[in-house]
Amino acid sequence: MDISTLLSQAACKWPERIALHEAASQTTLTFAQLDRALSGVGQALDHLQVLPGARVALLADASVDYLLADYGCMATGRVRVPLDPALSADELVAQLQDAGAALLLFSEAYADVAQGLGVRALALQAVTQGVADDNVARPAQSPQALASLNYTGGTTGTPKAVMHRHASLCAVLQNIVMGRGAAVGDVLLNVRPLWPIAAVAVLAHVLSGGQVVLGGRFDGKTFIAQLTEYRVAFSSLVPTQLLRLLRETGSAPADLPLFKSLDVGAAALTGEVLEGSCSLFAERIGVLYGMTEAPWSCYLSPAQMAAVRAGGGSGEGVVGRPLFSAAIRIHQPDANGLGEILLGGPQLMSGYWQLDALSAKTLDNGWLRSGDLGRIDSDGLLRVLGRCKDIIRSGGKSVQPGEVEQHLMSHPGVQDVHVFGLADLEWGEQVCAAVVLDGSQPLSAQQLMDHCRAGLSRYKVPRRVYFIDELPRSHYGKVQKNRLLAALGVQP
Repeated sequence: MDISTLLSQAACKWPERIALHEAASQTTLTFAQLDRALSGVGQALDHLQVLPGARVALLADASVDYLLADYGCMATGRVRVPLDPALSADELVAQLQDAGAALLLFSEAYADVAQGLGVRALALQAVTQGVADDNVARPAQSPQALASLNYTGGTTGTPKAVMHRHASLCAVLQNIVMGRGAAVGDVLLNVRPLWPIAAVAVLAHVLSGGQVVLGGRFDGKTFIAQLTEYRVAFSSLVPTQLLRLLRETGSAPADLPLFKSLDVGAAALTGEVLEGSCSLFAERIGVLYGMTEAPWSCYLSPAQMAAVRAGGGSGEGVVGRPLFSAAIRIHQPDANGLGEILLGGPQLMSGYWQLDALSAKTLDNGWLRSGDLGRIDSDGLLRVLGRCKDIIRSGGKSVQPGEVEQHLMSHPGVQDVHVFGLADLEWGEQVCAAVVLDGSQPLSAQQLMDHCRAGLSRYKVPRRVYFIDELPRSHYGKVQKNRLLAALGVQP
């Protein structure tokens, strides 16, 4: 199967139904109009002599034009290369050169940036506003043809692009459609950036016969009102957005009779944010697990989350069971069943672009090494408990940062915390903690160390405690350690 065929089939099933609606411009496309527009993108690229197989980069915020360019590239044999607009010019240049991009398509907001990147660049509308020649058929693509290059870790140095072919993206789409369970006509509100893989989750909703509303950038003050206005059934946020929403609205249950699920991914929901979210959305919280290399591999439905919580579990770290085409296993589990999570299935990437050694190391006999630590509980649910590389080796013993973080978070004066290791000649690594206080009481480093000594083994107690106003996090809610260390003024 391929992206072009799936989109054509959707247009045949629901030609007059609304597929996309953009709130800011009031642009609306039916399924038939969407399919015709995607063919138009391909024909525009033909006229520009951007041939099938060429990499086409996208630098834009979420919009109908973005999706037309994104899906149009894949449906007509080009390779989409979505870029993060937050990257510096040097980082963008490195990714464009690494991809060998034949063309960069940009929105007006990034026109000045795009023109200085040293690659052929055109406004999105140059390929999305043309009229398709209906006499020119849009051929199906080979399932093994490359469809997407998704750059990860853009701020950490050498570009690294995940390769997805039509076959793997179709497996991802199948997992989402079956996991989410949307009905024809259900509305999904998108307020997230569409790079690197979110556009695929949006496409899955379209292929379910649903309507996607592009609501602009997330705003905690207006999000609940948008859910009501557009009669929304599904939406998705990252934990940082959820935290902002709770600060703006509080956690009193919202009146959303048509709402089915708010899906949260990328970083595990913890403590206060999980409790507040389940209250605000009346237990309609779903959790997805995957990564750019293996999107939507596990899913915890709202019903499953509610059952976990009703049974006395907190839900922290629980990410559900494998979706239809996915498989999971724990590599070399310890006595508690804890080990590295391996992911399998047709939704896996085919490798990293032009990085054969890294591809072979990450894809081990058909299983993707996630780098995440986890265990499968007795009920079959996967629980993610940290990153393998974050394990701290101190005095010959292993310390899981998550355990120390949970203990520090149990202190009533602590709002946020990140535990990490720093090199030490005597111990190998020292356990260190960066702590954000909630302002309710004065606290010293010694008091927090004493709090840890009361409940943790001695070797797990932080030897250094740093106070910081806010932890630097990515859009996906992950603490950016390089920025944190720079803010603390310490060397790694």
